[in-house]
Amino acid sequence: MLKKALIALFLACVSYAADASSEAARHYQQGLSYERLSRINEAYTELQLAANLDPNDAKIQLALGLVASRAGNLDVAQRALEQSIALTGNSVASYHQLALIYEKKGDKARALESWQRFLQLNQDPSLREIAEKHIRYLE
Repeated sequence: MLKKALIALFLACVSYAADASSEAARHYQQGLSYERLSRINEAYTELQLAANLDPNDAKIQLALGLVASRAGNLDVAQRALEQSIALTGNSVASYHQLALIYEKKGDKARALESWQRFLQLNQDPSLREIAEKHIRYLE
């Protein structure tokens, strides 16, 4: 339940700053709307379209990564979140979700690295506690 709440919080914080009339922006907004309705497959499709149209938008990549993860498409999620980080460098949400994906894939070194980076960037005490628990488990 906490994971779903975190994803919803991260997606709620993601807003599209570009021209709202662009095709990518329309797909992005539609994807977020579907996600809020828990229509994950439709959200995933819309966000893939947005990412294809604007692959250098970190917010689109973050949203795609989070929704792809919820849809069980971990490889797509990983690539999108890594792209989000490459574009911004400090995406707290991307590091959080990547850490979980790396754990699921059994990549402890990358999971540990992502949790540590998440811990550096995040100031929320309850989220820091979660990260610290994961780090202790992985070490």
